[in-house]
Amino acid sequence: SGINAEYGDQRRVREHYYITNNLRMPTVICIDVSLSMEQKTAEESLLDHTLSSLKTFFTNLQAVVPHEFIEIITFSHTATILVEFTKNSTQLTNSLSEIECQDRTCMKEMMELCLKECQLWNVITPTHIILITDKIPNALKESVEGFPYGCSMSLVALTPTTDVNNRAQAFLNSCNLKGKLYPGPVLGKDSVDRIFENIMLDNYQKFEAALWFGHQSTSVVISPFPDFTHLAGITLKETPKKFPTTLRIHGFLPATDLHNPPYVSRHVLLHSGPRSPVKVTSKTPDLRVILNEGLRAKDCVAIVDLGMGWFGVVSSHLPKSERNLKKSNLVFSVIAPNAFSWLGNPNFLGLKRLVSADKQSNMPYKEEYSNSYDNKSGSGMVWIKSSTLKQNIMKVVRYAKRLPDKGSAMFLKELNKVRRSILFYGFTDMMDVLCQLLEKEKTPENSEILDNCIAQLRDEKDPGKMIK
Repeated sequence: SGINAEYGDQRRVREHYYITNNLRMPTVICIDVSLSMEQKTAEESLLDHTLSSLKTFFTNLQAVVPHEFIEIITFSHTATILVEFTKNSTQLTNSLSEIECQDRTCMKEMMELCLKECQLWNVITPTHIILITDKIPNALKESVEGFPYGCSMSLVALTPTTDVNNRAQAFLNSCNLKGKLYPGPVLGKDSVDRIFENIMLDNYQKFEAALWFGHQSTSVVISPFPDFTHLAGITLKETPKKFPTTLRIHGFLPATDLHNPPYVSRHVLLHSGPRSPVKVTSKTPDLRVILNEGLRAKDCVAIVDLGMGWFGVVSSHLPKSERNLKKSNLVFSVIAPNAFSWLGNPNFLGLKRLVSADKQSNMPYKEEYSNSYDNKSGSGMVWIKSSTLKQNIMKVVRYAKRLPDKGSAMFLKELNKVRRSILFYGFTDMMDVLCQLLEKEKTPENSEILDNCIAQLRDEKDPGKMIK
């Protein structure tokens, strides 16, 4: 169907439990395999040096950020996905042995494929691109526009060409990408290794913090790296300059009271290694385990004050892929100021038992409409994921199949909800897709009803009016 054709590619992107807006995941590695990469430096070619250094890079990446999703694209006269997004470092390393040199270089096609892969991820999940080539792309002929906000590129230029900085910056600007050039003539494998070490230091570092609750504390690694300077779409004046390294839990809230506020970024709280900032002994209880079990059992979330009106929410989350293993994770969500409008100012949250009994029934105060991404609140539809959009559209199609014998009332109800959301969001192309899907469901029995609905969908643009 039309909707599957438009959104089917997104099935390849796994729903993982730490969707984030930071520039640390996912990563697309684009490798130039044109004939010019076969030129010898010392005893090996540029491509051999690159592949050898990438194996070391994958090993280091697995040690520092084991949850990184990586995809490999090779390009010459055409661009090909060698390995789709995966966290399996062994698969990534083994795939490098399949790479062979081809002929000429076509940057444009590679950039178009790279753009398509970046757009597969959530809007708040910018991708980091590592482009490895012996040429500097032409900003006028080989740039591609449309990369999601926050995407960045590490441009590895294995060339002794002069004036590479200006040309590289012009290319990044034309693609609307933030990034950095890693230039330098290749004198041997060591020089390529140093380039990837610098990329590692600039983009993939652990962030260790101390998580405190009362007198108990534990050291955690926040993955991916949290950074207030890369908050996509946030233009608040009061933003902390540095993410705090001490996280103090101030209290707990029932998950049903919190709903699902719009988060700025989400992270996983991982166990810290032996170089922990918090002294741990064999008899020290792991606060992570206590919180994970407690939050899951009581269906609560923990509130952390990050300063200047920013808050963090610690919750227990069980990924779909690991529900059979009963292996849940602690997720840390960063919340911008004034995001809890249905709860009021979080600074004034306190213990319910300190309030008189006659006022407890009204707590927490809830507005008539909850400003939340919770799809169960209100009559509006929330399309922050393509899967939800598809479910709502296909629900209308299922009711259309039952016409005219039964389901006409439910069909019109669901059709009006979807139509109103399409008009509110401005998804004008989606209206055409919906009409095409309804056209395919027409039969001699229901053609009159569907023709009337399709005509109203195309002609009536007022979201306040209902289709009848």
